[in-house]
Amino acid sequence: MRTRMAILLMMLFLVSNISTLSSASSAVGLDDFESLPGDDLGLAGAELSPSKELVIAFGQDSNVIVFSASDPSDYIETPSIGNSSLNDASFHPSGNSALIVGDNGTVLRYSDLDKSLTDAGVKNLSGSDLLSVSWSLSGSWAYIGSSEGEIWRVRASGDGGAETHLLEGLAGQSPVTSIDCISEGIVCVASTTFNGIAIIQRDHSLSWIGGSSTPWSDMECLDSSNSCVAISSNILGTIKVNTSNPNKSTISGVEIIGLEGVLSTLADHSENRFLISVAPFGIVEHDLEKNATFPWLENSDVTNENIQLSGERVVSTWSLNENTGWILTDRGNLASFHTIDGTVENSIVSSILSLAVLLAILGFAATVMMSIFGWGNDSSPRRVRKKSRASDSRRKR
Repeated sequence: MRTRMAILLMMLFLVSNISTLSSASSAVGLDDFESLPGDDLGLAGAELSPSKELVIAFGQDSNVIVFSASDPSDYIETPSIGNSSLNDASFHPSGNSALIVGDNGTVLRYSDLDKSLTDAGVKNLSGSDLLSVSWSLSGSWAYIGSSEGEIWRVRASGDGGAETHLLEGLAGQSPVTSIDCISEGIVCVASTTFNGIAIIQRDHSLSWIGGSSTPWSDMECLDSSNSCVAISSNILGTIKVNTSNPNKSTISGVEIIGLEGVLSTLADHSENRFLISVAPFGIVEHDLEKNATFPWLENSDVTNENIQLSGERVVSTWSLNENTGWILTDRGNLASFHTIDGTVENSIVSSILSLAVLLAILGFAATVMMSIFGWGNDSSPRRVRKKSRASDSRRKR
């Protein structure tokens, strides 16, 4: 007991002497403003194709919009199939098709070969609210996660329908918030709200590796490093996947303080870097290799550019290259971004100096808490949290 008290006092002393993140100028500026067709679309997210040429946006009322990643005004109208909310999408590794999943067992298939959107023929998942989907990088199976903690493997069958199998080793009724896959070892990773992080092995078995005390809301993996990043409110988790022995995969977490909001969604940016959206409208950047996080787009700067946009929720970002890309909001509005000369380097240097110490200390604190109090094995929930009309010029493909 005295040892625990001494460690807690030491952590309190360290944290009390850390300054919170100071406000900084944004590292990027906003350029073009566009809007997808329709009013207040209620989008939940978007998925970038493997070629980085196409984006599929999805949301309420089975709304699906397919458009050019570099020019969102170049879009494809798709038919309305049902009225369920759509929650996630995943492109097949070939890039020729994508699955979109949603409430009430909805599974749709988009084919880029004939630009069609159809029911995928997955019949035995009706009644389940499907939250996440990812194709294995071999392209042989897609994994689908539900709000009740189920994970299925799915693929097309010869009769035009679909073959589905429920995975074994599920840990309970905890929403499966995200699934992503890496090629080495052909393994996938799943994040949940209450049960932590699971590795889906090549034989479709599950290995739970910890993190159950944190309600993970989103996750993204880097195929190049066998690593993933998961987020929850103001917690950032790093998952190291051991592809030769998935049971030995690990997760560690740090708390990021000084955020002007809560972490909402994340996306691969470039190399080992991720863009993490913050609610209200803002973005931070995380460098996985340096284990450093720094301000990238401040809400105050968005307000100066477009006050209506600053009040919307970012649902997706994608990069065209290291310096440019697009931001999409829940209402279907978009803004392109570009790096500001000199600002990025200065922001990175100053922010890394302030955050490196913070992350190191909080990482140490989290590790101690995990070892002493079972952080990562405790299932008690924690908080999770996280729109401008623009140019009407559009052209249809």
